[in-house]
Amino acid sequence: MSEFIKHYNLKFTPLSPVHIGTGDSYEPANYVIDTENDALYSFDSFAAQTGLSQPERKQLLNIVNAKPDDRLLTNVQAFFHQHREKMLPFACAPIPTAPGVRKLYEKRIGKIAQQERRGKRIINKLEIERSFYNPVTQAPLLPGSSLKGAIRTALLDSINQKAQLLRGERNRELQKRLFQGQFHSDPMRLISIADASWQGDDDNPAHMVQFAVNRKRNQSTKDGKTIKSTAENKGLYQLLECLAPCHIRSFSGSISLQNVKPVQQFTDKLPKPEYQWSIQDIARYCNAFYMHLFWQETQAMQKNNYLHSQWLEQIKQLFSGNMLKRMNNGEAFLLRAGRHSGAEALTLEGVRQIKIMQGKKPPRYQTQPTTWWLAAERESAQTELLPFGWLLVEINPTEDDPQLQQWHDGQQNKHDWFKAQLAKQQLLKQDILQRQQQESARLQAQKEAEAREKQRQLEEQQRLASLSPIEREIEELLGKTPEAEHDTRLLKELESGRWDSNDAKIVAQKVKQLMEEAGKWMPDFAGTNKKKLKLKQRSEKVLQYLQ
Repeated sequence: MSEFIKHYNLKFTPLSPVHIGTGDSYEPANYVIDTENDALYSFDSFAAQTGLSQPERKQLLNIVNAKPDDRLLTNVQAFFHQHREKMLPFACAPIPTAPGVRKLYEKRIGKIAQQERRGKRIINKLEIERSFYNPVTQAPLLPGSSLKGAIRTALLDSINQKAQLLRGERNRELQKRLFQGQFHSDPMRLISIADASWQGDDDNPAHMVQFAVNRKRNQSTKDGKTIKSTAENKGLYQLLECLAPCHIRSFSGSISLQNVKPVQQFTDKLPKPEYQWSIQDIARYCNAFYMHLFWQETQAMQKNNYLHSQWLEQIKQLFSGNMLKRMNNGEAFLLRAGRHSGAEALTLEGVRQIKIMQGKKPPRYQTQPTTWWLAAERESAQTELLPFGWLLVEINPTEDDPQLQQWHDGQQNKHDWFKAQLAKQQLLKQDILQRQQQESARLQAQKEAEAREKQRQLEEQQRLASLSPIEREIEELLGKTPEAEHDTRLLKELESGRWDSNDAKIVAQKVKQLMEEAGKWMPDFAGTNKKKLKLKQRSEKVLQYLQ
């Protein structure tokens, strides 16, 4: 089998922010931003309720059960923002967020962007587009299809050799002509690239949230003012979750190359032998295409003072010495993938015809776009920007590369930030769980007290039901009298003639019982104490009713 298929391990290092879209977004109803630390925390509906108290859950339920209009969304946004510290402990790991994103969030969360005519309201949705991820583990992922597409472009460019399109030729026809085949005879069918899984440092965040801002390539002025791009004039930007360029070899994947030359003579339904590339061929053609594009683009960006100067110096150091030697030897190569990689990275030199929109005027076509989309910390930033999509790929690396490690050490490290945010998450979680335990204990104690009171009332009802009518009458009478006066009150009512015959005797017996319990029963007292003599007289009155 090894004669027909060769496997190679690939290690990927993002050199700049990389965003490969999924169609999914973080929405304000599913994330909050810790505005003190520029950290985004996403959560699901379960986590959204775990940290809330019972009254807060009831409040949230009332909000989401309201009329489903634009006000509902803003109310949900405002609620989560208000209770954000109760969301953090049960959310996913924090993602560092550009300061400008945090300011935008603070300014707009839970508010209406503007009011149009007829009362229509425009909501600040604040969606942040997610980068590609594993739906099971939620870890970032480099899809093999994107990587293969980037390699395909470089291989097509190597064959085309800057030649122009034939008359009337379209993209699909161009690729068929260059590869001398399609479907079963397309040479890319012999190349299999697996998704590259996350293998980065778990003590450092894998992602970052950045603005994607549009800037003109050819700067010019009018009346002393710099002319901006159409998108910049309209204040257009995107909020993107990107792979952070601070991990070396953070993604691990593989490439498999089929060798069908031994069976070439038996069928004509195979790619041409000259288009069955080795791994070194692939690396060489990718470097020829992407390295040229990289330096061409970065030099132009540097000329406009857009680029992050420190990043560019570090990249220059990386692409020299041993790393450059490895790239020349076909042991490593450069790729560009994902959103805002630029039209040049998706098209072939010589046939490049990029559509430039001109508003109401007909579009024009040229060999270069007129703007770049760049990663920024703030939507208004004009300097310290970064290009999107650059990846360094190493083939079967067996040893650490000192030059790559040096580049990594020079990157902005979020280790301490990440550690502090995780500690904050844990501390808030412990605090909430402790309060929930206390509340649970309080509710349990309240429940037990209510149960005891219910049992007491039941027993009281049973006791009252077992009483005779005269005993119930006594209970009702004494229920309105202070306990210390029970005996005197009953005796007073007895002397008023309220009861006679046997009922009077029952009441007298009750008076005697109460006086005995209170230490007032003294029919045989023979002393001179005035207070006790009064109690003796009262005792003798009761005895008269008992005779």
